[in-house]
Amino acid sequence: MSEEKKLPSDTFCILPWIHLSTRPDGSMRVCCTANASAVGATNDKKHGGRVGIVKTEDGKPANLNITDLNSAWNNTYMRSVRRMMLDGEKPASCLKCYKEEDAGHMSKRQWETDYWMRDGIDIDELVKETYEDGSTDSKLRYIDIRMGTKCQLGCVMCSPHDSSGWVKDWQGLYPQITNESLKQTMVWANKGKEFGASYNWHKDNPTFWEQFYAQIPYIKQLYFAGGESTVIDEHYEILDRVIEMGYADQIEVRYNSNGIELPDRLLEQWKHFKKVRFHYSVDSIGAMNDYIRYPSEWEHNLKQFKRLDTQTSNNVEITIACAVNALNIYYIPDFLKWKLTESGLHKTNMWPFGAGGINYHFVYWPGHLNVKVLPDEFMDKCEAKYEEFIDWWKENWELGVPSWHKGKVTYEQWEDANYGIKRLRGMINFARSEDWTRRLPEFREYLTKLDAQRGTDFRATFPEMAYLLDEPEDE
Repeated sequence: MSEEKKLPSDTFCILPWIHLSTRPDGSMRVCCTANASAVGATNDKKHGGRVGIVKTEDGKPANLNITDLNSAWNNTYMRSVRRMMLDGEKPASCLKCYKEEDAGHMSKRQWETDYWMRDGIDIDELVKETYEDGSTDSKLRYIDIRMGTKCQLGCVMCSPHDSSGWVKDWQGLYPQITNESLKQTMVWANKGKEFGASYNWHKDNPTFWEQFYAQIPYIKQLYFAGGESTVIDEHYEILDRVIEMGYADQIEVRYNSNGIELPDRLLEQWKHFKKVRFHYSVDSIGAMNDYIRYPSEWEHNLKQFKRLDTQTSNNVEITIACAVNALNIYYIPDFLKWKLTESGLHKTNMWPFGAGGINYHFVYWPGHLNVKVLPDEFMDKCEAKYEEFIDWWKENWELGVPSWHKGKVTYEQWEDANYGIKRLRGMINFARSEDWTRRLPEFREYLTKLDAQRGTDFRATFPEMAYLLDEPEDE
């Protein structure tokens, strides 16, 4: 966290003052990870379920099919979150970040607040613009917009709530599930059409679009994520409209994308914007990534890496967005070594991004694929592998420092970077911070039956983890 200015409280996050995030069904969130705070070692809803979703006055999700952007910005829920943060309390929506920090891991609350402070947003002004009831005159500076579930992939940690690529497998898999907790996790009630929700919320919603474009003069960042924005027509229409309005050169465009489709049209649109931050969603190498981000093909990933690395304009920043989960945490050192020694990448994730390595975020949902589900003896193996890799990386730390930074970055700066070896050790600490091993029966049933549904093979793809699918003798 930046030390240039003291925050109003130890629990303060800048996002409730500058940001709203949508879900693919039109629900709104405090931020894109807020609902992760509801996920734990069991499915008990300690905070009433749907944590992180902005709610209307009657407690229902503030869905853009039945409410509007402006009303949600200062409704009771948002006002309460702001008041709690100013008072040093921890909103239920935000527990995910506080837990990560307790484990020594840099949280979204910390890096987002630091990022926006460095970008010039004055925290003191935000507080001055906040009334006693928690409402604010502050304008939206940053919006996360997710327009439906259209996507080419059915990632192992995803679901039909976020990807149309999951629907067929869900229909075949869900009726076979016997573990009650797993069945609760995988439920897709009324095909997602609850409380007025719709995956087409953006298709016929003139009120939203009128309010959205009215915010563009104040917007500093547009963030597009799943479904998959690069196959959604409205994403391209937004970029064209912002360019026509004359505000593109003051706005950053940010993505989390599977990168399967990168049309020439998009790369041309990007040239108009102040900056484009493209977080390429890749979670491992070779067959392991194909399994996790089913049914992606590694050879195509390699082609897209090259296209992003060599054919994008100078205002485009490319990073690898690795979703750390129970299937890939053991193999992160292998992924890092590939990136540093074999990938041939020159622009992607170079210093200071990921200290020249890879950028990471945790998978919280589904709980049975969270890293906390892994038993201690397996985490011992992970930790030993990480420490061996860290020793190697220390000897080869300059591999992630591009030529234009040579001589400007010292070993001490690299070693102290928040997203380098600190991040790796923080991931191990986070995995050990809570015991979710009671979800291992869900882990086993889910992967075994998913393999049968898809014709994949977890044991062959992740051989060091194969024994985790075996039923313990004492169960």
